[in-house]
Amino acid sequence: DAGACVADGARTWRGQPVVRCLPSLAVIGAMKSGTTNVMLYLQLHPSLRTSERLGWPVESRYFSAAKDVDVAAKDWRKYLGLYPADDAARPGAVLTFDKSPNYLLNPKIPPVLAALAPKLKLLVALRNPTSRAYSHLQHECRNGRLRRDASGVVYRSTCAAGRKSCAGTTKLDYPCAPEAFESLVTARLAARDQTEEDWRCAWAKGDGDGDSNVLPRGFYDCQLRAWLRAFPRRQLLALVFEEFVASRDATLKAVQSVETFLGLPPYDYASARVRAVERLYAAVPSRGGAYSPMLPKTKATLDELYCAPNAALADTLGRTLPWPCGDG
Repeated sequence: DAGACVADGARTWRGQPVVRCLPSLAVIGAMKSGTTNVMLYLQLHPSLRTSERLGWPVESRYFSAAKDVDVAAKDWRKYLGLYPADDAARPGAVLTFDKSPNYLLNPKIPPVLAALAPKLKLLVALRNPTSRAYSHLQHECRNGRLRRDASGVVYRSTCAAGRKSCAGTTKLDYPCAPEAFESLVTARLAARDQTEEDWRCAWAKGDGDGDSNVLPRGFYDCQLRAWLRAFPRRQLLALVFEEFVASRDATLKAVQSVETFLGLPPYDYASARVRAVERLYAAVPSRGGAYSPMLPKTKATLDELYCAPNAALADTLGRTLPWPCGDG
């Protein structure tokens, strides 16, 4: 179950046995919605650790990267191995958490996680899906995954230069122009059958693993349905991006709500170490970045696209949202 600790077989430099513990919290999404802002502070709390690589906190992506989530769950010791070892004399004194924003969109992950850790608590950060989609587009653009075909249509692709699949296409340079986003939105919407009942949720589901493209990731209510079928509503904490990124104090208030959610004592984030990590985080090239605002017609199209899902999400969460149709 969540927080359960298992002997690792290794020992500390003092010869003491160690254990590794299943996460007590999963930060499941959404991508480009501030999950890293929250993780920045959570991983500094003395009673919390996340998956690490060479001592640096990283997203685990264990289940979202797996070809078969059921097979991945059976190899749960490999999952445990992503988390730092703990002193066997005080197992569970330090809780672990899994931060994997790609979990939210995949409906196959919730039942598997619920079987492995039924008391697992879930944290989801949600952002106005219209602005989230544009931020996601720029993320893809920065990473060289947007191309324009011979007819001028912009699409997401991981093809490498020189491959036949790239023939006749051009990689877009960062930052992508707002006209490129308009082209992508127009093409993606034209390709959907919008007469189908619940077509947005069908789009979000994709081939069964969730559609990871720019637009369907914003259908949050569709994605949360699978999680709320697998976990009680009381085990889900939802944070709203526009509220917790308003200031450092607002971010720390959100972090405090997570501490309370986990039953942890509050931590004072005023130390020099915390400030140093904040400066390091701010210097990461992928943070921020200036690009032109989206075109007004693109924004209007997306606000309409996400209107009904936003209203449904507000009802699911039992609160208003500061987005179109969220009645905020």
